Amino acid sequence: MSGWSTRQFIYLSHLIIQIGGWAFRIGILIGLLQSGMSAAGLGIAVTFAPIMLGSLFLSPLVDRGDPISAMMIVNAVRICALLAIFGSDGADSFLSYAAMAVLSLVQPVYLSAEIAFFRRITSEDGMISVLRNIANIDWLTYLLGMFAGAMLSDQLHLPGVLAFNVSAIMLSLVVLLGIKQQFRRTPAVLEARPSGTVLDLAPLYPAFLAVFLLNLGAGIINVYPAIHATADGVLDKNVLLTIVMANGVLALLGALAVKPIYDLLGALPTIAGAAMLLAACLAMMSLDAGLTLVIVSSSAMLGFGQIFAAAAHAHMVSSVAPDRAGRLSGLFQCCTYSGVAANGIALSLLGDWLAFGTIVLLCAASAFVAFAVATFAVVRSMDSQTSRPADR
Repeated sequence: MSGWSTRQFIYLSHLIIQIGGWAFRIGILIGLLQSGMSAAGLGIAVTFAPIMLGSLFLSPLVDRGDPISAMMIVNAVRICALLAIFGSDGADSFLSYAAMAVLSLVQPVYLSAEIAFFRRITSEDGMISVLRNIANIDWLTYLLGMFAGAMLSDQLHLPGVLAFNVSAIMLSLVVLLGIKQQFRRTPAVLEARPSGTVLDLAPLYPAFLAVFLLNLGAGIINVYPAIHATADGVLDKNVLLTIVMANGVLALLGALAVKPIYDLLGALPTIAGAAMLLAACLAMMSLDAGLTLVIVSSSAMLGFGQIFAAAAHAHMVSSVAPDRAGRLSGLFQCCTYSGVAANGIALSLLGDWLAFGTIVLLCAASAFVAFAVATFAVVRSMDSQTSRPADR
């Protein structure tokens, strides 16, 4: 099995997982909403802390051994968690919340294992294509999943969704098993390697800070469509679907555009430029001037967000040795989700004190600071390149 065909099978496994995952997210959200808004809020809450814990403490483990086995173990854990929900008293039960927490805990481990495996079979310059392709799959399946979920919301029942997701995970396991069998004959890629520590990544700390600050500002996109689709406590599903689908299309276009922009401008200018444009989108959001501006600003924001995320992730993972890729990817995800979680906390605390436009301007300020941090990295990189000839 060539490196090219191996990558296609990993993408296939990711596609299968995402299709089942979106069906589950929509199905469990509908089940929780039917139990009340407090149940939905608790369900959303139990996803954040486990993701951060998994990305921080479990993702580095994939550098110690076989990333394919790590992905297979995660899929086995997912099946057990889904079966636990299947056997619970409903979506709004302690067992369901515990299972959702477990699913969130292992979620970043799967992506870190994918990145670690790709890094072992792909050159540094090829990682931007890998991250672009993963983002394309994520947003394509998002569009399909959200559209299908909206169309089938009245017929979508949790047991059927769970069965569909379990079937998808089992199919992914079969694909991964085939890859595992192939690499048993050429085991070098799967051999255990030392893991190192977070101190090894110290030169990338400013980049991690930029990722956190950008998501601290951009996290509002998770509630922005619902805010504008709700009037007097009543949700307009057509407005919500219009915003969400437009967001998904622009996010997919952003993911498609990142590689040519990355190749043209370079990693750091792409990261800094995307952060600046995203801050501008947030400033536009703060005007709160009708549905058209809502769609334009939020959709453009998601498009630029994909360019920032893929460029930053590719730049950072290409800057470290293959045996550090899992740890780095975990820290990247931790910074992303901690920024989103902090944004949610800030919204809940400030929502009763400040006008919505003011809160969004504060979010724009955070994104602008991320742009400043990325710009500093660009200037420092240019200075180091200029000084090299004089040092010789």
